[in-house]
Amino acid sequence: MAGRDRTIETLIERLNRLPGVGPKTAERLAFHLLRVEQQEALELAVAIQDVRAAVKSCSVCYQLDASDPCSICSDASRERDMMLVVEDPREVARFEEIGFRGVYHVLQGRLSQLEGIKLEDLTIAALLRRVEEGSFREVCLATNPDLEGEGTAQVLAEKLEKSGASLTRLARGLPAGSSIAQVSSSILSDAIEGRRPLS
Repeated sequence: MAGRDRTIETLIERLNRLPGVGPKTAERLAFHLLRVEQQEALELAVAIQDVRAAVKSCSVCYQLDASDPCSICSDASRERDMMLVVEDPREVARFEEIGFRGVYHVLQGRLSQLEGIKLEDLTIAALLRRVEEGSFREVCLATNPDLEGEGTAQVLAEKLEKSGASLTRLARGLPAGSSIAQVSSSILSDAIEGRRPLS
């Protein structure tokens, strides 16, 4: 029996590399792209190409944006003495939805022995530089409330201890083991309002 065309296999392999996409889902997506109008499938390819060409990491906060510095760092109306440190660029959008008006620093991940992610793999050196050179009243460590997020926050707290800024952590309104990107806006709003000092 003849196998599938190599180009189909390659597409399935590429789709299977996406987070949360297993082999069966990758196969289903590949055949969907082959069934739809060619124009529709090519629009997806163009959208991927365009976003990769246009979007970059902000040289200040490491948020993803088409401009550098990003639109948030360029906004003069922001509270520049209040910084929220998050793991992932997706989380910035969540905090923006609830009206946070400070500035951000995106770590681009979190420390994880299991995944081999170390201090130098994240934007921690840039964070320490920003806090040292800035005049931050408060730095809120808004990492996820899971094992890796808590460990990352602990390491950051130790490194920022002598910065002079008040170090806080999001309130425990966030369920342990959850992801900031997936909780409801009301829970996220309560968590940022009830943030607590780190002792």
